[in-house]
Order: sequence, then structure tokens, then C-alpha cells
Amino acid sequence: MRKFVPSALFVHTTETEHILDRLRQHSSNPTITPVSFDTLITDQRDLLSGVGHVVVSGSIDFIKTVAAMTVEHGCGLGVIPTHGQKKLVQFYDIPTDIDAAIDLALDADPMEMDLVLCNEHLVFFNVTVGQMPLLDAPADTGRLSMLKAALPRIFHIDLIKYRFTTAGSGDIVTAASGCMILHHHKGSMAARLISGASTIADGSISALISAPMSVVNYLKFLVRLMSGTVSSGNLPSSIGHLKSPIIEIEPETEMDVWIDGVKKTRTPLHCEVKPAAIRVNVGPAIRAGEPTGKLGEERVDIDHLPKGKELKKAWKREKIPFFSYASEERFHDLFTDLREDSRINGLYLVLMVLSTMLAAAGLYLNSASVIIGAMLLAPLMAPIVSLAMGLLRGEEKMIKNSLAKILVGILIALMASSIITLIFPHRLVTEEMQARLNPTLLDLAVAIISGIAAAYSKSFKEIIQSLAGVAIAVALVPPLTVAGTGIGWGDFHFFFQAFLLFSTNLIGIIIAAALTFRVLGFSPAIRSKRGLGVVLCLLAIITVPLYISYGQIVEDRIMEENWQKERFLVNGKYVIVENTDLLLRGRKKILVMEVIVRDVLTREDLNELKKKIKIHFPGELIVRAKTTYLP
Repeated sequence: MRKFVPSALFVHTTETEHILDRLRQHSSNPTITPVSFDTLITDQRDLLSGVGHVVVSGSIDFIKTVAAMTVEHGCGLGVIPTHGQKKLVQFYDIPTDIDAAIDLALDADPMEMDLVLCNEHLVFFNVTVGQMPLLDAPADTGRLSMLKAALPRIFHIDLIKYRFTTAGSGDIVTAASGCMILHHHKGSMAARLISGASTIADGSISALISAPMSVVNYLKFLVRLMSGTVSSGNLPSSIGHLKSPIIEIEPETEMDVWIDGVKKTRTPLHCEVKPAAIRVNVGPAIRAGEPTGKLGEERVDIDHLPKGKELKKAWKREKIPFFSYASEERFHDLFTDLREDSRINGLYLVLMVLSTMLAAAGLYLNSASVIIGAMLLAPLMAPIVSLAMGLLRGEEKMIKNSLAKILVGILIALMASSIITLIFPHRLVTEEMQARLNPTLLDLAVAIISGIAAAYSKSFKEIIQSLAGVAIAVALVPPLTVAGTGIGWGDFHFFFQAFLLFSTNLIGIIIAAALTFRVLGFSPAIRSKRGLGVVLCLLAIITVPLYISYGQIVEDRIMEENWQKERFLVNGKYVIVENTDLLLRGRKKILVMEVIVRDVLTREDLNELKKKIKIHFPGELIVRAKTTYLP
């Protein structure tokens, strides 16, 4: 059965004096002694002497003053929120209904809680130093309202030098936009990040440190925070967490300190906790929080904060860039792999020969499965991705090595495939060969998408296996093999069309991969602008024939559709065109069609039909007709 205090001192203001009658009417019939705040300040010692429980209602500053008095005199404390004190309700799980709040305020079992002081100011909720967009929003704020308030501030965030000192770890120097001291993990967006890692009676205070390296980085963090996918065990890349009985904060420049939403003091800031120093009636959600670890145990989680070269670069910026910049120390393994990928070795040479031979066999056999095997075996993707990173970061050695490796691979493929044409002397153009001719803007789109996927897959080890799928999506060795076949046959147009497809894939991957690496933060800027400028010029040059080819294919497809069920009168005989398919073989067009007739067509009739058809097709046209006779 719930127990209530037999008597209490009710401290009020003129605005909350009306609660007195409801307190006296409580079902437990307590003895309530009313006293105004001004009177309590004047005669604190006599009025609180021998008092076991105090009930208070008023402004936050008013409640804090009374709370400090209860600590000094060992009294229990019950709080009745006024209208609009939502933070107080959330942080201490106090009912919004006045009768339920009075029940809680008169409860005879107050909870021992830690008392947090920052520069000797009592802290109820949190303390903010610097810029903490969205993190300083109350937990019950609507998502749209939070974003509306936070987004304009995001573009004005800057990182400055901070020095943090805890009770046991010593000095921690980093760059940050701001930090927040939290009493416990209830009642704010920031508190969600340490949910389960902090309670109201664990003998420690928590500091969340915000250090976004870019606007994009912070936006990603906000999306995760609002979707509820962040936790204390999985802090985002821009957040650090300190937990200690004592935390000192000293930014490079003196700054205002906001305590519970009010500007109270200036940095440097000394924050400390007095364990179990105050007894307060709180709701069941707060009581349920069990202390984690030992009382006063420290935690230092700063792996996601700037360090090394990142730290020095962060201090020099007036504001954070739009895209992030990750130092080489942070992504050491990736850069090591890419440098290795840019070097020529025996395995690369062997795989280039084997993949070319396999691709040639698949092309002659008209076998898609064999060609896919050649795509998976081909090692060309690795140096192309390395070249993209080299161009982005301006690393000349990586650029030279990657270019040399790509050129060697191209020469091997062209030479091997042209030599293979001597083994297969018959000039047989299969459908798989035809598919590598006449590239269009759609092929460029595929190359760009594949370049993004390749860079993204290479950046994250957990999805590195996706590179195989990227290799299949964008063909590199098969078009090179077709181009080499054109050399072997002495057909320059055949060579040019296939090599254009390879060039499209190569340039599209380089551009897309470099920009993807930039967005992922592997360089503060595009350093080799000249190199990427050359690639962009090549892209502009190849776009012209790609656009022309795309337009021609669209025109031909429209013409094919228009020709379905076309009727011709040839020497008094009706000829119905059933199906058509326009093929491009170099500069030649081959029209394959099925025609339906009732009367037998002579050679003279067929020649006349071809003349009528050629009128609608400019240029050289080869007509192949399959005739079906109706009974």
C-alpha cells in the first residue's frame, strides 16, 4: 500500500498559492504548513529546522533554490509542476494531472539522486556550451519543428579547440562545435544517445561532444537520431561521450554557458556530481533506471572525434565544409589497398590474358555465360578505381601507376584478341559482338552508376563482395576484345565502335568513382583538377557520338514500330510486312523482316519490294526477307 508523508512544508509563490487547498484536501489528510518563498529566504534556518518533507511549486529557478535548501537540511522534496513546465515533467517523470502530481509530491519514499553542479550552479536538466543543433531540442518536439529550427544553424557550425579533463583520464584535446552536460538520459534528443548508459543516481555525469566534420556528416547524424537508430553502444561518427564524477571544459575562446536553457555563466566550466545528495519524489520511469557499472565509474568514448591531421585542419576552418574530409589515418587500410591495386604485378598480367581469351571464346560462341565469366575474371576495375582516388587526392605516384597498369591491360587485351582472330579466320559477327557495338548515352549512364557502386563497395569492407556484381554490370574486357577483333580483321569502324564503348565505361567509372570518394570524405577538395579536367574533356568528346548513336537507335526503333503490318503493292501482288528488326553492322544497316503474301514472289518482285523499302531508309541498306505464303 502506498504511504504518504504525515506533514510537509509547502513553499509557494503568489501564482501557486492556490495549490494549498488541494494539498490539504488530499486523502491522507497531511498537515501542510504554507510558507512564501520570500519568507523562506529570510528565515530559512528556523522554518526548515526539523522539517522532514518539502513540497514546492513555482519557476525552475525558484525550485532550484528550494532544492538546494533541502540538501542542506536533509529534507525530502516533492515538486508540483506549473503549466508549461514540460521539461520538468519529462526529466523527472512527474504526472501532468494535478491530483496525480500531488500524490507523487506527498509520497513518503523519495529517491536518493545525484546532485550536479556546474560552476556552483545547480543543474536539473542539461548544460550547453557552443553549438548543438537539434541535440538541444526537447524529446517531445515534433520532427518537422526540430528540422525547421536545426537546418539553418547547420550551415554556420564551426569547430574550435576544446580541452576536456575528467577525474581519471587527464586532458583530452579535440575539436568540437559544442558539448552538452547531461544529468541523466531522459527528456532530450541528446539523451537518446546515452540511453541505458547513465542514470540519475550513478555517481557520474555525462558529456556529449559534437564534432561534425561536414554538413553532410551532420545531416546523416540527424536522420539517424530522428529515426531512433543510434544508441550509446553505437555512437555516430560525429559524437563523443565522456562519463565521470568530474568534467572540466575549456574551449579555445571564452563562451557563454547555458544551464537548463538560461545563460548563467562563462567558460571555463567545472562540473561535478555529489552522489545521492538530494532526495526527490520522482516517477516510476526514473526509479526503474538501474545504475550501470560501479558508482562513479568513468567512460571515455572519443574514437569518433577529430584527431591527428583532422584536428589541425578542423581548427583552421571558419566553418565546416559541405562534404566531409577523412584523413588517411582513419582510412589507412583503404588507401593501402588502392596503392597496391595501382601497381603492375604478374597476377594482373596473367588474369588479363586469361580473361581476354575467355571473352573471345564467349564472343565467338555467342555465349553470355562465358562472357560473364570473363567479366568476373578481368582485373581492370581495380586500377581504374585507384586512378579515381589518385586524381581526387592529387597523388601523382598513384596516378602514374594506375595509368600505366590500365594502359598495359588495354594493350594486352587488344593484342591477345587480335592474335586470336588468326585462330578463327572466318569473319563471323555474332549477336554478342554486335551488342558491344554502337554504344549510346545509356551505356554512359550504366558506367556512371557502376562507378559510384565500385567506389562505395571499395570503401566499406562489409560490402566489398559487391564488386563482383559491379564488374558484371559494366563490361570492360569484352568490348576491348571486340575492338581487338576489329584490329585482327583490319576493320577500323568495328574497332572504333567497340573501343568507344570501353572508353565510355572507363571515363564514366573514373568520374563517378572520384566524385563518390569526394562525397564519402576521402579528400577535402578535388586536388588534381587538371587531371579530372582532362577526363571531363574526354567525357564531353565521347558524348557526341554517344548522343548521335542514341538518337539514331531511337529513330530506328520508331521506324521499326511504324513498319509493323505495313502493306506494299508489288507488280499487282499485295505484300504485308509482319515483323521488322533493324541491325547496325558498322555503317551498314541490315533490315530483317517477315513478309506475308498469297502469290508466289519472283526475283523481279523481290527486287521491286527492296527498291520500295530502300526509299524510306537513307544510306546503304541490306534487306533480308523471310517469306510466308498464305493458302
